[in-house]
Amino acid sequence: MKKLLPALAVLTAFASVWLAPSSASAVPKMDVKVAVGIGSTTIVPRVPTIDLYEGGPPDPGRYIGTVGGRNPSSYFNWGMQLAARVTAGKIFGEMAIGFSRFYFTYGRQLQLIAEAEGEDPEIIAGLADQRVRMNQLEIPLTAGYVPYKNPYFKIFFYGGWVSTFNLRGFVELHRDRKGLQFKPKEIPGYPLAIYLAGARFGVQFDLGPLNFDFNYTIGMNSLTDTEFRTNTHVFKIFLGWLF
Repeated sequence: MKKLLPALAVLTAFASVWLAPSSASAVPKMDVKVAVGIGSTTIVPRVPTIDLYEGGPPDPGRYIGTVGGRNPSSYFNWGMQLAARVTAGKIFGEMAIGFSRFYFTYGRQLQLIAEAEGEDPEIIAGLADQRVRMNQLEIPLTAGYVPYKNPYFKIFFYGGWVSTFNLRGFVELHRDRKGLQFKPKEIPGYPLAIYLAGARFGVQFDLGPLNFDFNYTIGMNSLTDTEFRTNTHVFKIFLGWLF
């Protein structure tokens, strides 16, 4: 019996080592992230070239201008989000929800389109050359690969789908930042779609508890609810804190 006890001890120790997980990285790990970011939104209206007149047939009336073509414009955006990221070995998935705001200018082309569609001249005059702020709700669903990591630094490559909902717009009038408020579809001559789908591609870096996220999103449907299509290209840089 005395000879058997040492043998059992050795066998138990051996079994413990053999049955232990080969790597702690195989155990899924979840990080909660709070992040803020800035970027640019490039809007590309694909408007057919059209000569615009005051009236209609048979007497078109006074010529008021020509609109059309692809005239890309880039505008500032910013946002914040709350995300949960689950990593298992070399793969990970992330789901987030966030608030975003982008800006665009109600320029001459939009004024001409609105005039041709018979919109209220007073509203058009109030919007002329004003900066429009549009609030959005974003829900990104992404997944990707971890090519390198150590206890202090990690790299993540990813792609996925972003659902964006346009909520409400604002224009400053008479020094009132919310002087004119409207729903997305109420913008004269340029009604925005309520839902915008996007394909997102990006890279993240973890440096201790800090997370750096660089991503690009291309719109999969038109930003505007119009006969012409409006493409979007969105770049964002987020700085986050991991919990």
